[in-house]
Amino acid sequence: TDLSVFSTRVSAFALVCGRVLSELLLFLFGLSFFVVAFACAISALEQDDPDFAGIPKSGLQLYKMVFGMFSGVHYDMLMDYPALMFAVFVYVITTIIFMLNLLIAQLNCSYQATYQD
Repeated sequence: TDLSVFSTRVSAFALVCGRVLSELLLFLFGLSFFVVAFACAISALEQDDPDFAGIPKSGLQLYKMVFGMFSGVHYDMLMDYPALMFAVFVYVITTIIFMLNLLIAQLNCSYQATYQD
């Protein structure tokens, strides 16, 4: 940031990156809240899926779903547990549709506020 005083473009870029990074951290905090909440709920369900045995494993699998790393074979194995499948379905709808749209809106508003300054 010390070198950003020499160029207006670099200064604007550094300012935008700082504000966008703070919005991204807020999004990750909100996402982590959803992951912990759903991991606790899923581990309380009566199911025997080894991928969702306990809160830490459930949380890891839920993070994998958000980032697209959860394979289709694992989704097929969820069909054996209808309550687990429903909880995962609600989680995916909540995080991928609602939370990612919220992230886009946050970044858009942050960029517009920075651009007006």
